[in-house]
Amino acid sequence: MPPPYVAEVLLGLLRGEGLAWPQDSDAGFEHRFLDACASGGVAPLVHHLLTATSVPDASPASVREPLARASRMQAANDVLREREVLEVLSALADAGVEAMLLKGAALAYTHYPEPSLRTRCDTDVLIRPADLGLARQVLERLGYERSPGVSGSLVSYEECHLKQDGALAHVVDLHWQVNNRQVFTLALPCADVFARSIPVPGLGPSARALCPADALLLACMHRAGHLGANGDEGNRLIWLYDIHLLASKLTASEWRDFVNLCAAGNMRRVVADAFSRVRADFATPVPPEVADSLTRGGHNELSAAYLEPGRRGFLLVELRALGTWQARATLLRERFFPPASYLRAKYRSTSASSSRWLLPWWYARRAAEGVWKAARS
Repeated sequence: MPPPYVAEVLLGLLRGEGLAWPQDSDAGFEHRFLDACASGGVAPLVHHLLTATSVPDASPASVREPLARASRMQAANDVLREREVLEVLSALADAGVEAMLLKGAALAYTHYPEPSLRTRCDTDVLIRPADLGLARQVLERLGYERSPGVSGSLVSYEECHLKQDGALAHVVDLHWQVNNRQVFTLALPCADVFARSIPVPGLGPSARALCPADALLLACMHRAGHLGANGDEGNRLIWLYDIHLLASKLTASEWRDFVNLCAAGNMRRVVADAFSRVRADFATPVPPEVADSLTRGGHNELSAAYLEPGRRGFLLVELRALGTWQARATLLRERFFPPASYLRAKYRSTSASSSRWLLPWWYARRAAEGVWKAARS
């Protein structure tokens, strides 16, 4: 998050209070404000809010002009990105693969005034697990290359596919569960979210997204996952603003569905923590009965472990979330002994013959790096 004084000015604008630009600001304040907009992913949104209001903009030209440039660049890239998303969704549909947009790729069209105001560097696409092989073939035919990554039946539920379009990189993150964390996956099973999915008219007949209650729960879980792994970086402004917009537009019946989802998925503390933050930052309207229901329950939920930064206990949480010892053994094997192809790419070896001899060293090095990260967290 930005420094307190910068955050106060920026959050006031995002709350709809206008820009209370300090009269005694200097170049240092301006740089910190612009840095906060860029790192928080809200520069185009800030520019939009400044230009969409009739209230005079008191910010200096040295702030307005960089924001305008960032907005124009985002809008230009978004035209190309939208064209590519339409092609990907259409190709998947033609191949018989049901696909759904997740997170920012969907919210840009369902909750923001203009798609380019929701910054994003990739497109998250959810498919059914049985369609993974066919979806890979479709992306390969479209010119995408699959990035090396850890793979297995439990260790990861996503893979990254990259396509270069001049200076712009199109990135499709292909998911077959809504999150890599077991405890979050169990809260929103793939089959359930597909059954409740909604159309995205702005992207044609092939585009679908999570229903509002599912989308809000995923946004809160996404924040918690990043909080646990990266500390306060999980409170990135654009992610918090997603939660704010989603919560602000829920109907009474959707709030009831949402509360039931949180209770059934053991996500009450994760959601209550997210709501506490967005209510403080954006004055997000959360019905009192919803807030009360979330704070009264969930005292022993496994998912709450992700609200505390530190990696050391997360593997134990994941193992506890799995129902059988066989599944736990599989996760451990996939976690600590990834495929040789992944290690070869990670340590930049191009020779298959030499990698045979280096493989034991790579496994040992990977284990040592994991222990070092855990000790420092």
